[in-house]
Amino acid sequence: MHWISRRRQAFAGGLLLAMAVSPAFAVPQDSKAAPAAPQAAPTQETARRIPAAEARQAIAKGEAVLVDVRPKESYDVSHAQGAISLPLSDLGSRAGELPKDKLVITYCT
Repeated sequence: MHWISRRRQAFAGGLLLAMAVSPAFAVPQDSKAAPAAPQAAPTQETARRIPAAEARQAIAKGEAVLVDVRPKESYDVSHAQGAISLPLSDLGSRAGELPKDKLVITYCT
């Protein structure tokens, strides 16, 4: 499976960030439910990092989605096969678009 050039593969492997969708972004299903206490979303320093091989395996099994967090212009030029474009600047407002039952793997190159 060739979804990213070999040259960028090593670089992207070091930059892959895996993070579960934070409850801070969840939309309450019941309007009468008490609001959840806000939780800080993972940061670049606190997000779990995984090797590129582990990311590829999780994506191939359907256990994860790949999210390109670069600006849309960069995504349009080149991106990993199957990656979703969700610029970091839009993450807070568009987090609800991400599946809640899968690992979310973000990358930038």
